[in-house]
Amino acid sequence: MPEPTSAPEPAPDWLGWLPPRLIAVDVETTGLAETDRVVSFGAVALTTASLAAGRPDLACHHLIFDPGRASHPMAEAVHGYDDWLLRHQDPAGAHAGTLADLLAGADLIVAHNAAFDLGFLNRELAAAGLPPVSAKVYCTMEAYRRRGEKGRAALDAVCRRIGIARVGARHGALEDAWLALRAYLWLQACPVAVARPRLAPPSNLRVPPPCPEGPLPRRP
Repeated sequence: MPEPTSAPEPAPDWLGWLPPRLIAVDVETTGLAETDRVVSFGAVALTTASLAAGRPDLACHHLIFDPGRASHPMAEAVHGYDDWLLRHQDPAGAHAGTLADLLAGADLIVAHNAAFDLGFLNRELAAAGLPPVSAKVYCTMEAYRRRGEKGRAALDAVCRRIGIARVGARHGALEDAWLALRAYLWLQACPVAVARPRLAPPSNLRVPPPCPEGPLPRRP
């Protein structure tokens, strides 16, 4: 008689509520107002199947744009891109189709303060004549607050709570997308560690010529 085969081990409970493919996103902007524009975009895509196998497979996307206006000084201090460098990049509209296709492929979009990130992304898509993001969105900041955690719910505070931190003081869109992904997985009680990806510069970054002396000409 053939030897009985053992039944496959059941999938961990936390897998039951994770989508097949999720994308964590973040944007850096020229400021906080609705008239401000996106400076950089970061996204980290992850499949549940790779998590279940214990080998998280991340696909990273990192883009930089000319926002068509100078950043507010406080915003520039956060993202670190000066106006001279940004003037030599593509406008967001040149990559809007790529962004739309990327986000359309997600079963779930994750962001920390999702209303902020998706609001800016949708305005950039609208400016390019494209429809808003239609995928389901999960806000890690709101979810963290719903847990009743004490203290602030800013991304840095949440990361301290779960024992991770950014590399430096400045906020990079790609790193913040990964931090939001880690916060999401912690909120879902996922036990699989997802290592920090290589924080490469934006893939479309153009190195500007030497900056001229004196104040830059006013933008049109």
